Amino acid sequence: MQVYLCEKPSQAKDIAAVLGCRKSEQGVFAGSGIIVTHCIGHILQQADPEDYNPDYKHWVMADLPIIPTQWKMLISPKTKAQFTVVKKCLANASEVIIATDADREGEVIAREVLEYVNYNGPVRRLWLSALDEASIKKALGALRAGAETEKMYDAGLGRSRGDWLIGMNMTRLCSILSRDFGYKGALSVGRVQTPTLRLVVDRDRQIEQFVPQAYFDVVGTFTAACSFKAKWQVPDNVADEHGRCLQVCHADNVVNQCQGQTAVVSAFDTKRQKVKHPALFFLGSLQKAMSAKYGYGAQEVLNIAQALYEKHKVTTYPRTDCAYLPLSQHDDVASIVNRLSQVPLFSSWCKDANPAERSACWNDKKITAHHAIIPLPVTPDLTAMTEKERNLYQAIVQRYLAQFYSVAEDDATTVVLTVAGHLFKTSGRVEQVKGWRVVMGKDDDEEAGQSLPLLSIGQVLSGTYQREEKKTKPPARFTEGGLIEAMSSIAKLETDPRLKQVLKETAGIGTEATRASIIETLKKRGFLEVKGKQIISAQAGRGLIDALPDLLTRPAMTAVWEQELDAIAEGKGTLATFMTRQELFIARVVTAFKQGEYALKLPNIVVLSQPCPRCQKPMKQINGKKGKFWVCESQEQCGLVLDDERGQPAKTAPCSCGKGVLVRKKAKAKGKFWWGCSAYKTGCEQRLFDDRGKPGKAMPIAAK
Repeated sequence: MQVYLCEKPSQAKDIAAVLGCRKSEQGVFAGSGIIVTHCIGHILQQADPEDYNPDYKHWVMADLPIIPTQWKMLISPKTKAQFTVVKKCLANASEVIIATDADREGEVIAREVLEYVNYNGPVRRLWLSALDEASIKKALGALRAGAETEKMYDAGLGRSRGDWLIGMNMTRLCSILSRDFGYKGALSVGRVQTPTLRLVVDRDRQIEQFVPQAYFDVVGTFTAACSFKAKWQVPDNVADEHGRCLQVCHADNVVNQCQGQTAVVSAFDTKRQKVKHPALFFLGSLQKAMSAKYGYGAQEVLNIAQALYEKHKVTTYPRTDCAYLPLSQHDDVASIVNRLSQVPLFSSWCKDANPAERSACWNDKKITAHHAIIPLPVTPDLTAMTEKERNLYQAIVQRYLAQFYSVAEDDATTVVLTVAGHLFKTSGRVEQVKGWRVVMGKDDDEEAGQSLPLLSIGQVLSGTYQREEKKTKPPARFTEGGLIEAMSSIAKLETDPRLKQVLKETAGIGTEATRASIIETLKKRGFLEVKGKQIISAQAGRGLIDALPDLLTRPAMTAVWEQELDAIAEGKGTLATFMTRQELFIARVVTAFKQGEYALKLPNIVVLSQPCPRCQKPMKQINGKKGKFWVCESQEQCGLVLDDERGQPAKTAPCSCGKGVLVRKKAKAKGKFWWGCSAYKTGCEQRLFDDRGKPGKAMPIAAK
């Protein structure tokens, strides 16, 4: 029996339809000699420390570091039923086709299940870039050998286990040390989350500590066929490192010396410049563009892009880091343009598009696991989309259609004038060939420039001059899109020359698939806040970064680890080597804390969490639509939710059922309370009267 193992139900349904698997039971589509089944995301989960040793349920410094010798996976309680279905299918499999999402995480989801059930049969890989019928058929005709993608599983395991080692050990260590300061909560530390938080904290503090500095320009207004402006070129002997004049007296001297003097054109140069097509979208650039234009959050953009890919089936796979297309895709251009031309919104752009045009986006050498996000050769139903889905889809279509117009061309002119021994310079740009701008308009990054008259060298002009006082500006606050970009290119922000040399220019923290969820987690934990399009650090986030040593918060260190994971996926490194380094790192850090080489700093820390009364893991305070409430961090195994009472979780008491805890709740009568078990959904009907803030007698059946 050939078994196709998918990542989610919708994916299984689409693939099963193409394979002709018409018979459907719970979690399975069956056909002639073929079964299509699915996971529900990560159907297995990492075991917690107490699953390795019950003593680890209590957080004690002597137990650290906790480093498993044999890693354990557990069946997620919420997906236990579907796991049973998958296990039964795999028991009868003569061959498994991995059909999960075609990325590192998808590889992990499938292979961790195969390893858990001890499947040792043949494996092949279905590598999908889109879920429309034509794309599925094409991929089915080009199944890959399982060995081709197996290294991605090793990289995924390295990521998961590395995150576990740092998250479990450092959260416990820092939380234990914080007790000496009277802090009772949990200091949550993550391998990627904490460095991401630091990026925002550092940027916010740069802005807040920024002291504006005055500098001075001298601007001349010159008259020829039309008037134009040119700026004084500050000589090196009076300029700062950025070429600015900081002394007002120098600027005033230039104004006084130039006023009433003639200007001589010493250089006039016009060149035709080609403006390349805008790059196609990959997930990070799409998130940045939608954040800047509409204020959409990073996770929101990913969800919308996923809907266009899975639900509407109008775009290719979204979790890509590539802005290029393989040359083989060029055969599909005419079909895609033809389908898009049937939509009134796109018809005018399609009419003049030239499918034979080849921009720089066609490059086999730059293709990674996936190509850029592009529209599929289908006629989209825009009426079936939400406004946000239409906005995203239109942006993807525009970038794609722009590739089939010529490059844009501008005449770029530079003018240099000499006035009383001082140089003034300006430039202008005049559009000559619209090219791809027919579809896109002018890029936000393009210089507008001013119109300049035709001049000749030696020509004499009259001019007037004035000093302009300006002030330096701080860096801009992060948007979610800007933070995604910063996470993906840490090397640009690193100042240590040694680390900068180690890091590739493309080095980042997290992956295209995980960055949005990392930001979302930081928001949910109250470490980051969103104000309009900006994302800023909350007091809790700053307190956490201040509390931790530089070693645990530095983004560049995490980026180095990500490079190692990429090397594993490419077959240039091994999981064993990576894990040995991770284990040594954790052991060294824990030892350094124990010996006093590192010290936990808690200058401005605020209450971040409270221990869950049921499982003792951290409970986070959440701001919901109806006010604040508390949620257990271990939602899979515990999931306790409590009301907020004056900044603390609602009162609880042990319940005899052992499945939940008794929670104190407000009764309909003013000032009255009662107690009920949190596990009422799983059968516990315990309800008690309140007795001076404690559980009292059982409520009679009539009262229930």
